[in-house]
Amino acid sequence: MSIIRNKDTILRYHKCKSLRDSLNALDYAFKYSDPERLVSDSIHLGSDVQITDINNKIYKFDLPGKESTLVISVGKASEKMLVGFLNKMSDRIKKSILIMPIGYELRNKNLELLDYATVIHSSHPIPNVKSTFAARKVVEELQNKKDIQLIVFLISGGSSSLMVSPIEGINLADKKIINRLLITSGANIRDINIVRKHISQIKGGKILRWIDCYTPVVGLILSDVVGDHLDTIGSGLTCSDKSSFKGALSILNHYFNINHKSKSIRKVKATLESGIRSELPETLKPKEFRSRNVTNVIIGNNSKFCLLVQECFKRRGYSTNYMGSNYGIPMNDFIKIASKIINSKLEPKTCIILGGEVTNTLTGRKIGIGGRNQEAVCDMLQVIKKHDLLDFSVICIGTDGIDGNSSSAGGFIAPKTIKLLKSKKLDVNSYLRNNNTNVLLTKLHSKIDTGYTGANFNDVYLFVRNK
Repeated sequence: MSIIRNKDTILRYHKCKSLRDSLNALDYAFKYSDPERLVSDSIHLGSDVQITDINNKIYKFDLPGKESTLVISVGKASEKMLVGFLNKMSDRIKKSILIMPIGYELRNKNLELLDYATVIHSSHPIPNVKSTFAARKVVEELQNKKDIQLIVFLISGGSSSLMVSPIEGINLADKKIINRLLITSGANIRDINIVRKHISQIKGGKILRWIDCYTPVVGLILSDVVGDHLDTIGSGLTCSDKSSFKGALSILNHYFNINHKSKSIRKVKATLESGIRSELPETLKPKEFRSRNVTNVIIGNNSKFCLLVQECFKRRGYSTNYMGSNYGIPMNDFIKIASKIINSKLEPKTCIILGGEVTNTLTGRKIGIGGRNQEAVCDMLQVIKKHDLLDFSVICIGTDGIDGNSSSAGGFIAPKTIKLLKSKKLDVNSYLRNNNTNVLLTKLHSKIDTGYTGANFNDVYLFVRNK
C-alpha cells in the first residue's frame, strides 16, 4: 500500500516513468525507515540491552526488571516509536506517556499500547494549553518515579512545541507569538531552538534536573535536524547545551529590531536579559551533563532515508548521485543549486538526491496555502518551463506529510505540469507573492498528499530523468 494517498490519481494524469519510479522509491524509503521498525530493529535483548545507532555503534545497558521502565514518547513519530519499543520491551514498562500532535489519530487502538500509555494530543507547530499540560504530566511522572530503574525518552521532530513549560517572566501566549514569528522569519531551526531553550523550564537538558544523577536515562532519537545536532533535535530535551542567554538575545535582535511592535518580543528580550544577569537558570552545560547517567542514540535521519531512495533507483538501473543531507539553506540559494542540476546534470537515466530543510521567509501581505516544498517546486517552474525534456520529474516533499499550512506533503514537476502551466496561462509569480503555492499546484495536478506519515526526517528533493 502506498503512503502517497493520491499516487494512482497522479499516475493516471501524468503518464511519466520517471515520476512513477520516484513515487515508488519514496514508498520504499518510507517502508524501510518506518519509526516502529527503526526502534524495534535498534534494540537487542540478551543478558543486557544493546542499542545500535545509525553508524552501527552499539550501546549497552543493564536489563531493567519487569515493570520498572518509564517511557516518554514525544513527537510526530511518537506512536510508532512507542509501538516499536513495546515490541521489544513491553514486559519491562511500568508507565508510558505518549504525546502526539492533534490530527494524528491512534493507529494501534487495539494494541496493548493503551494499557500502558497516557495519551496526550498536543499542538504543533504552535504550542497550546495541551503543550503545557504535557510538560506538567511528564514532570509529575519524573517526580513520582517509585521503583523505576530506567527512563527512556523516544524523541522525534515536533517535540519542541508538543511539550512546553515557559520560563518565569513569560507565558504561553508569549511563546505562541514568538514561535509563530520565528517560524515565518527565515530563521533556521538551530537558531529557533536556541531561543526556545532559553525561554523554557525543560528544554536544553533542563528536564534532566528532575531526575537524580544515578537513574539511567536513554534517549532514542529520530533526527529532523540538518546536521543531526543533538542539542537542536527537540530543542535538546535530553542533552547538554553550549548556547547561552546572550546568544538567544542576539538571535532575536538579528530577526526583530529593538522597537518591534510585538509586546511578546519585548517581554522575551527582557527575560533573556534577566538570564544574562544570572537571575534565571541556564540550560544544562556539558560539565553538569557528564555527572548524569544519560545516553542519547540517534537511530534514524534524513541521510538514512535518502540512501534508501538511492538504493531503489539503483535497482531500477539509474545512475544516482546522493549530494548529501545538509541543505539547510535559504530558498534563493537552493533554487540556484536546483537550476544548476536541471541545466547541467540531469542526463538520461539519472537520479540526483538531496536532503535537508530549506528556510523561507514569508513576506507577502496575504498568507495563502502552501509550504516551503511547494514553494521550491513553484520557484523551479521558472527554470524548467524553458526545457523540453521528454520524461523527467522533480519532487520536493516533507517526510512528515505536512508542508506549511497545507494538507499536502509537497509537490512535483513533470512534463505535463509544464504543458498545463502554458495552456492555462497561469502566473507563477502571483501565487508565489501570496504564498499560495498549493492552489497553483492543485490547478496543475502536481501536489503530493500523504496525510500524516508518522515519521519526520526533514525534506527530500529528487531530480530524475528517464530519457
